[in-house]
Amino acid sequence: MSKSVMYFGIDVGASELWISASGKRPRIFAHTKAGIKALHGWSIKQSKGATVHLCMEATGIYSRHVAIELYHLSDVEISIVNPSRIKAFANAQMRRCKTDAVDCNVIRCFAESQRPVVWNPEPVVMQQLRQLVTQADALKATLMQWCNRRHAHRFTNNLSPAVIKSQRAMERSIKRQLQNIEDAIEQLCYENAELTEQINLLETIPGIARNAASRLLAYGGDWLTKRSPKELVAHAGLAPHHHQSGTSVRGKSRIDKRGNRRLRKTLFMPTLTGIVWNPSLKRFYQNLLKKGKPKMVAITACMKKLLLIIRAMMINNTPYKLNYGLDK
Repeated sequence: MSKSVMYFGIDVGASELWISASGKRPRIFAHTKAGIKALHGWSIKQSKGATVHLCMEATGIYSRHVAIELYHLSDVEISIVNPSRIKAFANAQMRRCKTDAVDCNVIRCFAESQRPVVWNPEPVVMQQLRQLVTQADALKATLMQWCNRRHAHRFTNNLSPAVIKSQRAMERSIKRQLQNIEDAIEQLCYENAELTEQINLLETIPGIARNAASRLLAYGGDWLTKRSPKELVAHAGLAPHHHQSGTSVRGKSRIDKRGNRRLRKTLFMPTLTGIVWNPSLKRFYQNLLKKGKPKMVAITACMKKLLLIIRAMMINNTPYKLNYGLDK
């Protein structure tokens, strides 16, 4: 461990925060603003002048809340790590117990040995965009469930009028809420010049409309411009996963899928549209088919190619042009 940096591991729970420091027994703090402030003060005191680096697992809204609160308190570095990495690290250490106290120690040991990259929060407008599109997609999924129920009601004998009335009311309510959220997304993008510019840029790609563009920005985030192509592809869960060993094991290669499924899902329909209406992507797709690639393999390759084209366009701030990134 570097003498100028002291690493701490935090196990984030809905109501409790366990923190581990080298040579100290794990401490527990409440998952509240006051508790996070107390945790921050305790870590500063333990560091004795060294830089404080706080590491935690990515646990969705809980870890993000803690990280943002700590970021605003300043004087600390923060890392948010994929839980799979922590789990693999614990298995490598032959850890047989799993408790909150053990977990925060494992996270600290991981940070000391791996020195994860420092996390910084996205701009507030990007946080709000992601919240809005996530809410909209959740409402769409709920609406689909209720539409499926309506379809099932057609085959239900002696259906109560009260059920029919409730069904109609729920669908109307969800559609109204969905429209409100979509309007809020449009308003947010309209009011922010940078978002408007980025969406207009993405709309120059055949197959990407405003709806898909806003979701690509929300789910891609900083990964679209501040990470390497390999890291971006892995973040989308499109990296290849090979299963081979020696001469006897020849498993079928697949995409890894250990990534942002929302980003991957958002890419799917623009890719299907692109291989029909985008001449360059269509040619790329057909060449893969001629080489004997299965259709889904070819579509996945096109998704990856489209994602990297988006990355290049946003970094260079240039609109799409024919054969952009497809001549390689």
